[in-house]
Amino acid sequence: MSAITDVLPVELLHEIVSFIDSPSDVLSFGLSNKALADISIPHPCIYRVFRARISRSAAIWRFFAQADLTAGEVRELDILPENISDVCHGDYGPDRWMAEPLVVPKELAGRGQIQHFSGRPSFEQTRADEALLIDAVKRMKNLKRFGWYRSPPPVIVDQNDLWHALGSTGSLEELDVVDEPFSVLTHAPAGYIAVKPLASTETFLSLRGLKTLTLYTHAYDQTQDKVDFTGIVGMLAGNKDLEKLHLFLKSPITMSITALIITAQWNHLRSLNISGRAHCIPSALLGFLYAHPGIEELSLAPLIIGKRWFQKPRNPPSKPLLPHLKRLQCRAFHVVWLVEHGAGSRVTELTGVLLSKRVVMNDIFFDDPDELDENDEGDIELDQSGEDVPSPFREPFLDILKSNRLPSLTHLGVTGDSNDLEDVVAAFPHIRELTLDFWVREARLDEFLPHLACLPLLNVFKAPALFEYDRYHLYKHPNYDFIGNATRVCKLAKACPLLERIVFEKIQIVLIRGGSDGLKWVFRKLGDNEPVMREGEDVRYASDLGVY
Repeated sequence: MSAITDVLPVELLHEIVSFIDSPSDVLSFGLSNKALADISIPHPCIYRVFRARISRSAAIWRFFAQADLTAGEVRELDILPENISDVCHGDYGPDRWMAEPLVVPKELAGRGQIQHFSGRPSFEQTRADEALLIDAVKRMKNLKRFGWYRSPPPVIVDQNDLWHALGSTGSLEELDVVDEPFSVLTHAPAGYIAVKPLASTETFLSLRGLKTLTLYTHAYDQTQDKVDFTGIVGMLAGNKDLEKLHLFLKSPITMSITALIITAQWNHLRSLNISGRAHCIPSALLGFLYAHPGIEELSLAPLIIGKRWFQKPRNPPSKPLLPHLKRLQCRAFHVVWLVEHGAGSRVTELTGVLLSKRVVMNDIFFDDPDELDENDEGDIELDQSGEDVPSPFREPFLDILKSNRLPSLTHLGVTGDSNDLEDVVAAFPHIRELTLDFWVREARLDEFLPHLACLPLLNVFKAPALFEYDRYHLYKHPNYDFIGNATRVCKLAKACPLLERIVFEKIQIVLIRGGSDGLKWVFRKLGDNEPVMREGEDVRYASDLGVY
């Protein structure tokens, strides 16, 4: 029987392998035939994902520019920041490269990737490095995912720039970008200040065919060179196949996204996250949500409907709103508004709820624009005294929990104090997963234990502020043990007999109960939840510490 390489050219077989997206599928393909194994393993798997800094990777870009077959195997390319503080000084940390940093393949490790620069590269050097990157991207004809986490945006802006190269591949489906011009940063090298934000770059705004888009933009946070939002509206509306959209708008004033919400038609949309200072009139948002029933995840900016949450529907909803919605992140008044309009029957996870008993209305609706809404039933007068008043949305929210209008809810995330938790427990004692945040740093576990003990089904608990730990040390050393917290772990385990996991930001404690040695626990990555001991794990025993 002839070898497959005698029947088909090796180049064609390389093309076939390049079209297989999943690494596990590549391995299966290679294991089906020895000749295919020589082509598929390990080379294509190694080159699937690249994460690199432009200034340290010139030799890598040259390598890809001269190796079309290898460049065709790249599925994901992430451009990392020159200085980690550029991206992580705010509230944006791209999980896909921070959680699991990758190492460049051995044959490329000596070509410049591991060099280190003191300070930033010059503007001229960055232009030269970007030109090499563009040549490499042009050959990545199967590239599906691209991330730009570098400040500033690309300095080459013309008809042959990076975004044009990405669009010309015809394969790009997922885009994750930080649009942070140096005009909003300090110590910018000469030349960088004039770099255009992506929100006004024509080649970027012309990208189409995207299924996933995460755009974190500071373009509207500038005091000079105001950027028109219509460019982003046109780009987003033009990507009609979007399944996931995360739009973060950094701005000194609240921006209206009503034009986007009215224009957009994303028939495949499953996940929508609008954050930052964004506002939309309720009637437009309501029409959008009814037109997109496939949404499963929804995250709303605090001012998205503003003070108009008070207005209830004139008539009872004739059909469910967002019938497939499972995960919701928003304020308490958003929950009330959505449930009043027929949403919530399948929501399993609700986070972001602020539950203080008294509020300053100006602090909650601090910059609520008076956009004209033809469906308004009259203006809504807010208390503008600056004094704290009883929260008008706390009791309606608790009533929703009490009346079981979120019948599928199992995971609740709230911000408050021990008294707020007491009211939540009384309203909804069937919580299985609880996330707590606090107004003050001095929150103590002992204040919360009596209320946590009234949650008989609780099996996952997240409240890092109740523990003492070094978050950066903990990230680097998953088995880093904070002995001072052993008592806290044991108290929680005793108060909540079904508790299985205590979750932090990047790792978790998995509790293991039973056996002659009693309570014990291990540190694991998120997602690794099985409550059993494994060979080689560093197991902590409560009995050894004398606290259980």
